[in-house]
Amino acid sequence: MSADRTFEIEGVKFTILEGFRDLHRVLSSQPPNARWDVLVLDRYMTAEIVSLGNRVRVALYAEVETEKTPESMPADQDIDFEVEPGKVKLRFLGDYTFQGRTTVIAIINRINKFREVLSRILT
Repeated sequence: MSADRTFEIEGVKFTILEGFRDLHRVLSSQPPNARWDVLVLDRYMTAEIVSLGNRVRVALYAEVETEKTPESMPADQDIDFEVEPGKVKLRFLGDYTFQGRTTVIAIINRINKFREVLSRILT
């Protein structure tokens, strides 16, 4: 089980996870139409999922140092790529209308697609 910390400030519930293993459980346990923020960190990427009530914003970021610059970026129009000498940056920003379990599944699928693109760059 990944380590997580939860605290509340001014009515906003904040959760920090080390690793993505428990993300589905944590997102599923968030109260509907409430304000909360989940930050997930691992070795290669950061994800922040913020609920503003009926809207959920997802931000994904990865910065990878690499000796080789990828010749072509994997096809995913929703992910922004920035290639610098010795470094590749990936970014995604998206909004979802909160619809309970459906939204949680959509967010998990988006994160998995982002991680798949990141994995292709790392190999």
